[in-house]
Amino acid sequence: MFWGDLIGILAAGVFGASSLGMEIDLMAIYKEMSIGIGIGVGTASVIFAIGAGLVSAIDYSRKRKAS
Repeated sequence: MFWGDLIGILAAGVFGASSLGMEIDLMAIYKEMSIGIGIGVGTASVIFAIGAGLVSAIDYSRKRKAS
């Protein structure tokens, strides 16, 4: 839902700018967006992996102490 709203806002902005006669290089915009998405996905993956590893280590240490 959230991503659909963002894509709708982006599409409305591009359509509005093109109807105002502004020169827009869509390939440059999409290239910058793809770079940003890649950085965001990579960062989220690293943070998730660190968090999952930390939780797994804490769980493992608790199980060792209990036995």
